[in-house]
Amino acid sequence: MGIGSWLGLWFGLSIPVILAMYLLKRKFLDTKVPSHLLWQRVLKNQEANRPWQKLQNRLLLWLQLLAAALLVFALMQPFLWTSGGGKEHVVLVADTSGSMSAVTNAASGQASKERLEQMKQEMKDYIKREAKNSEITLLSMNVEPNVIISREKDHSRAAEAIDSLQAYFGKASYDETLSLASALTREETDAEVVVFTDGQWKGNPSSIPFQAPVRVMKVDSEKGFNLTLQQFGVKDELGGATAVAVVKNNSEAAKSTELNIYGDGKLLKTASTEIKPGASATLTFQALPGAEVYKAELEGNDDYAADNEAYAFSQSTNTPRILLITPGNLFLEKGLQLTGAEVVKMTLPEVGENKSPDQSGETAVPEKKPDLVVIDGAAPSFMSQGEWKKLLDRTPVWTLGGGGSEIAVNGAQPKLVSHPVNRYVSYSGVYIGSVLEQKLPDWAVPIVNIDNHPAIIAGTENGEPRLSFLFNLQETDFPLSSEFPIVVHEAVSWLTESGGKSLGRFTAGSRIEIPVAADTVSARWVAKDGMAKAMKVQNLEAETGEKGISALQQVPTIPGLYAFEQVNSEGKRMEYLTESAADPYEAQWDKVNTNLDAIGKNAGDGETTVASASETASVKSNPGGDQSKIPLTLLLAGLVLLIILVEWGVYQRGRSI
Repeated sequence: MGIGSWLGLWFGLSIPVILAMYLLKRKFLDTKVPSHLLWQRVLKNQEANRPWQKLQNRLLLWLQLLAAALLVFALMQPFLWTSGGGKEHVVLVADTSGSMSAVTNAASGQASKERLEQMKQEMKDYIKREAKNSEITLLSMNVEPNVIISREKDHSRAAEAIDSLQAYFGKASYDETLSLASALTREETDAEVVVFTDGQWKGNPSSIPFQAPVRVMKVDSEKGFNLTLQQFGVKDELGGATAVAVVKNNSEAAKSTELNIYGDGKLLKTASTEIKPGASATLTFQALPGAEVYKAELEGNDDYAADNEAYAFSQSTNTPRILLITPGNLFLEKGLQLTGAEVVKMTLPEVGENKSPDQSGETAVPEKKPDLVVIDGAAPSFMSQGEWKKLLDRTPVWTLGGGGSEIAVNGAQPKLVSHPVNRYVSYSGVYIGSVLEQKLPDWAVPIVNIDNHPAIIAGTENGEPRLSFLFNLQETDFPLSSEFPIVVHEAVSWLTESGGKSLGRFTAGSRIEIPVAADTVSARWVAKDGMAKAMKVQNLEAETGEKGISALQQVPTIPGLYAFEQVNSEGKRMEYLTESAADPYEAQWDKVNTNLDAIGKNAGDGETTVASASETASVKSNPGGDQSKIPLTLLLAGLVLLIILVEWGVYQRGRSI
């Protein structure tokens, strides 16, 4: 038995008030009157009043005193303790941060169990053991608090919700989730917050007040063995690429490991090292062959696999290499350089000059394949055969002008078709006197027309983009226009993006801006390598807005290498490579974490208890441990109502006085 509010005793003053009413009640004596003529005299002279009379044994008095006593007792909010029922409302906070994906004994080869799976079982056991009659609310931590279920009475559904929990490898919302749990129990008198965690807790929980008692159930787990790839980068140099990796030992003992370097999926080099507890080691790999994507991987198993891989992207993917073939065009050359591309110029020989053929009798192709070939003027004959033809077939090509008959357009206003190259230009004020008259290739689609004649065509041939200006720049004033650098930039962007670029490394779950082509009709994230591919992560459709594919996208939450694929209306694909990395905080097992003691520090119903989930954790304000309150207020109110009904019946029978 317990009392919820002793203030109800003040209403006990109603009992002496009832007694005083009976003590001070006027009592009249029965008197024999011989004649009715004396009636008024008797009323005046024979009437007697005895206010302080002796209390008599009257049923109505006892009923009224009992009703008053029960009302006072009800106002004191009495309750009974019952075993195993639990609080009326239990809010379970599940730590689903990245460290919960760690396993035990992974390096020893013994039977291992993931912390998250262990936590799920202990949460379900807790409900069966200490929350049998409770309503369950389940919260998890993602980029923001996630309410899985709310005030669920069906515990089978609560168990299903617990089984659906998954680890989140981004920056988990520790404080935000606790704040939500505090808000959900703020005005409740019979609620409890139970936090399940592995002890790796981030944030400032001491600033979050609680009015309900708080339990912190720590999942039984050892710190284990963990090596972390903190940094990894690659730099292109003359003698080959140089890779640098930084590995940290987050364990309590010295560990040796091997680090493998891959280039486009092929093993390039391996190095071994031993690292002291809490220390870092820097490994350098030189003269690596060229590759689009480099990967560093720690060999062997440790307890936390999310930080065992890192990726770096070749600089060539970020800086396009452009081969410019021209007899000399300063405006075009400067426009290409303004795009940030690396421009290699090949000057065409004048008519009649001797060429410099190689041993095969033709001009040698570049040793390093360019990302874009720009041909200003008529293409040399050697480009239509041999290695040059093969190069052009598998490389984006932009041609400007050329030979052949021309059609006079006399500076008519160009008409534009929606296309990425035309995104920010209008060609207003540009004078183009004539355009080439030629049959359009099968791949060509006019994107700029002048006087109903194609002036600029674009398309895709053999999977490679093609762009052609059907007029000679030297015969127009277009290079003098302020729009010329813009057109060159958009043309280079559209032509080189087909091969893909890298966006870099980002924390899982973060939001980044991605260039989305104007003609993109669909986009998605595709897992390419790493943990994401090992876990068979399904393709994730890109987020959309009112204007189509949104430029602001969320990085996938499972670590690994991803490609953000874009598809345009012609079915052409373009991709951006991105690494999704786990939050580095989740790997810091070598640091002592004292934040658990601060969770619920200001709890309004006793101090917070931090205990192992395998032990019986109890809140000090609850002497019954795993007991719960059953309020008696409604029962007492029902008894008072019954007594009032009985009192009314007594009063009707004339036995009230």
